[in-house]
Amino acid sequence: MLRNIVLGLIALAAVAAGAMFYKAQQQSAEPSNALVYPQPRTLSDFSLTDQFGATVDRERLYGQWTLAFVGYTYCPDICPLTLAKLAGVQPDLAAMVEQPLKIWFISVDPNRDTVEQLNNYVNYFDQAAVIGMTAGHEQLFPFVRQLGLMYAISSTTEPNYLVDHSASIVLINPQGQLVAMFKPPLKVGELPVVSSEQLLADFPLVLRKLNQA
Repeated sequence: MLRNIVLGLIALAAVAAGAMFYKAQQQSAEPSNALVYPQPRTLSDFSLTDQFGATVDRERLYGQWTLAFVGYTYCPDICPLTLAKLAGVQPDLAAMVEQPLKIWFISVDPNRDTVEQLNNYVNYFDQAAVIGMTAGHEQLFPFVRQLGLMYAISSTTEPNYLVDHSASIVLINPQGQLVAMFKPPLKVGELPVVSSEQLLADFPLVLRKLNQA
C-alpha cells in the first residue's frame, strides 16, 4: 500500500515537472524566421495614396495590426507569390489578434503603378484584407527605410525594367509602431519568399514575445 502511494506521488511529480518544463519551453521558444525588435519603433508621419486614390498616413495604422510588404505590380515572381501567401494565411493570423489585421502592399514603382493598376492588381488577391498604395520617391524612400526595408530602380530607359526590393514582411502594431520583421528563408536556387507554414508558426511566438516585453 505504502509502495503504491509513493509510486503515485512520484508519477504526479513527474507529470508536474513535465508540464512545467513544457511551459518553460513554450515561453522561451524563439521564432525561426522572425526578428522582434527590443523596443517598438515609432514611425514618422508619411503620405501615400491607396488604390482608391485616398491618402494613407500614419493614422491609418492605428487600431489594427498591419503586415507591410514592398514590391511592384510588374514583379514577375516574389511579389505575387508573397501576396498570395499572405492573403491565404490572413484569416488564420487575424484570428490570433483582437484588432483587425490588414496587409499593406507598398508599390515602389510609382511610374508604372498607377491607382488603376494597383486596384486591378490587388483585386486578384483578397480585396478586404489587402490594400495597395504608392507615392513619389520623395515620400516612398524615407518611409520604406523607416520600415527597415529597401528598394532600388536602375536608370534604364527600357519599359520592362525590374526593381530590386526587400522580400521581408514587417509587422506594425495598433499603435502604429514597427515591432517585428518576418524574413524569407535563403536557400540556393529558391526564390526568397516567406513560407506560409513558417509565418503561421512564428506569428504566435512573436505575439507572445511582444506581450512579455
